[in-house]
Amino acid sequence: MDRARTRPIVYAIRDFPPGCGTAPSNVPDKDHFKNPRTSDDVVVENQSPDHSDADSEPSGASLIEEQKFRTSKHDRGLKQESPLGSSYHGRVLGASKHRGSCSKQEPESQHSDHDVAAPPTPREKVVEVLRAFKDVYRELDRNKQARRGGDSFDATARIDIKAQAFLESEGRHVNTEKRIGQVPGVNIGDEFQYKTELRLVGLHFKTMCGIDYMEVGGVKYATCIVASEGYGYNDKFDAGVVIYTGEGGNVISKHENKTEDQKMLKGNLALANSMRHKTEVRVIRGMERWDGKGKRYVYDGLYLVDKYWLEKGVSGKSMYKFKLCKIPGQPR
Repeated sequence: MDRARTRPIVYAIRDFPPGCGTAPSNVPDKDHFKNPRTSDDVVVENQSPDHSDADSEPSGASLIEEQKFRTSKHDRGLKQESPLGSSYHGRVLGASKHRGSCSKQEPESQHSDHDVAAPPTPREKVVEVLRAFKDVYRELDRNKQARRGGDSFDATARIDIKAQAFLESEGRHVNTEKRIGQVPGVNIGDEFQYKTELRLVGLHFKTMCGIDYMEVGGVKYATCIVASEGYGYNDKFDAGVVIYTGEGGNVISKHENKTEDQKMLKGNLALANSMRHKTEVRVIRGMERWDGKGKRYVYDGLYLVDKYWLEKGVSGKSMYKFKLCKIPGQPR
């Protein structure tokens, strides 16, 4: 064997016992190199040529021939570097169960509970809806076409109603089902600028009516009222007591506006039923804004209807009055 061929053979098997690879006569019996087989095959990436296979015969084979011999044994699952490779990576995959192994096992990726974002709380949902409403409102307010130009709806519609309609079409509203009692995410003392905001958070759905109600088992129950002092309203507030004027009686037509007696229907009937069944009613106070420009709406908590009666109004027509008392134990 010439010098050119012995050089790579010596480098490839330098970890074998002395005398291995120098001459066929000096090679120990091949049983000396055999290791006991285990039942589990090991997959090795970037295997170095200086580690022999248990069934290989390095004594009379060149480096390239040994490479061909090893890669032909697919049942062992071995992978070889190029014969010209000079580095040894020696990373064993799936061999952690072999005791005494000096190979390095890559740790499996572990997912911590902190990597998963917690779902938003009801309060966070309400705050996000109100923030989105203000963003859309400001954008529409900057767009002058919303008030002049465009079609008739764009030219005349209130911006807050357009913002509400847009957010509802996008599904960006919460507490979408009517309920009796407390609304998740809304706290006593929360203040709103528009009735449309009350609707978006599920506090009061009827933006054009003061009494909101729902029907359960064929019976109407009041869920929420918006009571306002001043501006022609006859509602009155006291410490934990609200005197609320029923709805109806104002007939508006193209030719004239007239008043008539209020009737025990719709919202008035719902408040009367709430008194009989002692169900809770949310109360929102419509109060004058600090700057004197319109009203602001403050959620005041849960009330019970104590009684109701009929009385004559300024116009001489009959109207219903409801006395509601705040349930004790709530924040002021």
